[in-house]
Amino acid sequence: MKILKLSKLPIRLRLTLWYVLLMAISFAAFGVVLYARFQHSLVNTIDASLQNVAAQTLATFEVEEDLLESGKLLLERTDPPGDDFAIRLISAENEVWDVYGAEAVVWTALNEGFTTEQGWRVFSQPIIDVGSTPVGWIQTAQSLKNASDTLEDFRSQLYWGIPLMLLLAGVGGYFLADRALHPIDEITRTAHTIEAGDLSQRIAYAGPPDEVGRLAHTFDQMLERLQAAFTRERRFTGDAAHELRTPLTALKGQIEVTLGKERQPKEYQRTLVGLAEQVDRLIRLSNALLFLSRSDQESVSWEPYSLNLGDLLRVISEQIEPLAQEKNLRFERDIPAILPTFGDTDHLIRLFLNLLDNAVKYTPHGGQIILRAYPSQAGVQVTIHNSGPGIPAEHLPHLFERFYRVESDRSSQSGGTGLGLAIAQEIVRRHGGEINVSSEPQQGVIVVVYLPQS
Repeated sequence: MKILKLSKLPIRLRLTLWYVLLMAISFAAFGVVLYARFQHSLVNTIDASLQNVAAQTLATFEVEEDLLESGKLLLERTDPPGDDFAIRLISAENEVWDVYGAEAVVWTALNEGFTTEQGWRVFSQPIIDVGSTPVGWIQTAQSLKNASDTLEDFRSQLYWGIPLMLLLAGVGGYFLADRALHPIDEITRTAHTIEAGDLSQRIAYAGPPDEVGRLAHTFDQMLERLQAAFTRERRFTGDAAHELRTPLTALKGQIEVTLGKERQPKEYQRTLVGLAEQVDRLIRLSNALLFLSRSDQESVSWEPYSLNLGDLLRVISEQIEPLAQEKNLRFERDIPAILPTFGDTDHLIRLFLNLLDNAVKYTPHGGQIILRAYPSQAGVQVTIHNSGPGIPAEHLPHLFERFYRVESDRSSQSGGTGLGLAIAQEIVRRHGGEINVSSEPQQGVIVVVYLPQS
């Protein structure tokens, strides 16, 4: 339930909370380690002081002589005793020879080294005479009250300092999260203002190229692609409506004129022939639109296999040759007997029929068409070159756009739909190949198709 509630918080607040949580864990761990090291350092300082006092005291004794003289060792009292330090001497028989310093010391048992008892740190060391035999003990003790007070003050600073640092970290974390997520807010606001009719809005992120910057840039690129797609769809829809309206208007006009009065059978026959031509044009346009629509939806039938493209091109060129002869065109062919490739026969027939039909339509009377095919690196290349005035350079980049025409009346004069090259490009793309169109003034048009072997 708590996780569910946390997931409903704004992302910048969640980032801040996680940041503060990690900082709290880090500060707590650091505080524990720092406190332990500080405590260890204080104890080591006290231990070093106790050892040093014991060593200095022992250095003042002439153990053998002092014992012979008085039977025990006595401390020199040069400094006034404090209430946090004491020193005493004890014989080997546990007889206290001398005590100097604080009276509240809780002395520990005689074990060499350091011990702690009721707030006192005690250091015990045996006193060795010339014969290496312990004759007594020296003990130095220091109160741990000052060290405890220091540690208590240090703990208080940690208790107050860590929450204060977490508060500052939380404020700073929220500020940084807000700045980091600001472009995302811009993306959200821009997305809310975008409509299908207006895709011109952009994030225009000017920050560093980090993750958020890449997201904003990707979003702008997506908007550009969407805008281009919507523009193409609107143009495609408008052009399709226009292309459909032209033959339908012609059909309606011819029918109305024919029905306007009684006519001879031959006149009705001529009208029906004209109607049939318009119907054929509608069928071609409908088939082209259906192919492109299915292609956009990736639902076009696709059955590729290995085939000899040379045989296919010879059959297609034989079908085109009568059309070329009607315009008195010279049709030259250079096709190898064997030209292996991999593709869908129906689509390849449609591709080259379309390209050769275009070449015949736009080549002036008495012109020339050259069809060449030859193997290329890892594939085959087919070139169709027709003579004529050529295509202006500014039109070449747009030739594969749907319904694009070099001249406004070109389609109506030739009977085309303006979709031939768009269909050709789609077929070549499905085969994994490339298609290019080049043209020079008065040098005609060259169409090059590259198809891979597999």
